[in-house]
This record gives sequence, structure tokens and C-alpha cells, in this order.
Amino acid sequence: MKTNPNTEPDPGATESAEVIGCARALGDATQDLCRATLTRPHLAPADVDVVLAHLAAAAAALYQAAHQLNEILDDARYSCGLTTDTLTDTEDPDLAIDTARLHLDTLRQPVIALYRHLDAAHQQTAHISTGSDDMDSGTFAEVHAPRSISSGQPAEDREPPRTPSNKRGRGVSR
Repeated sequence: MKTNPNTEPDPGATESAEVIGCARALGDATQDLCRATLTRPHLAPADVDVVLAHLAAAAAALYQAAHQLNEILDDARYSCGLTTDTLTDTEDPDLAIDTARLHLDTLRQPVIALYRHLDAAHQQTAHISTGSDDMDSGTFAEVHAPRSISSGQPAEDREPPRTPSNKRGRGVSR
């Protein structure tokens, strides 16, 4: 079947494909990291620090993504004619959405704890050198460091960084 070259692509389909592609890339990158560290490669503490910083940044964004997916599910309840398939015991799509949203809501505390632990480990490994490291150059850390996630507070007291939908800094309002 040929498509009309004069028609615009469906923006909803394009956005959906982008979101699904991002989620797939995150999953693939996580699996790649697991495979890369499986053989216990030689990594200097500075290298481990960079990996931990990236993991902490990813964990900080994870709750925001889950919260936004929660809101998308809630919106879908009112904007789509929803049904469930025969592969689930739940016949009511509203009940399925409510259950999925409940699971997404419960992520807040564990994800914040994950972020805090990763960031605390990052903060500790950031101060380790191998003696041959040039501590003054900082070029490796500057090139490989994720966006700043440190606020000067002890790591145990920090929340994930503020984002456009998380302006209060103490989690996302419900």
C-alpha cells in the first residue's frame, strides 16, 4: 500500500514512537551496562565515579517519567474508548488503569532512595584517586560527568533534582 507523500505524519504516532524508542534505549543501555560489568573489568575509582553519577542522574529522572506515564494513563481514561483483551482477569479498563496508576504512585519513595544511595556512592568515589590521576586537570570528569545533581546537602538528605514538572523539589505533587 502506497502512502500519499503530501500527507503529514500523525503527530501522535510520532510522539508514541519517540517515547517507546526512549524507553527501549534505556532498557538496552541498562542491559549493556550489566553485560559490560559482568566480567569485572578493570575500572579506576574515577571511572566508577562517572558511572555512578550517570546512574544517579537516570534514577533522578525515573520517578518523573513514571509520574508522567501515570498522568497519561489517567488522561487516556477520559479521551479514549478503552476495552481490555481476554488475556487478563480484569474486565474493567478503568480498574486496570487504577491498578497501574497505583503501582506507578508507589515508586516515589523507592526511586528517591535509589537516587540517594547512588548519589552517595558517587559522592564518595568522586574523592578517590589512584595516585597517577591528575587531580587538577579534571578533564575526564568534565567530559563524562552527567548534568549537575549535587546540591551541597549530604547525599542522604537530597531529593532528585527539580525538573519542569517537579518545581517544589520534594517530589511531584499528586
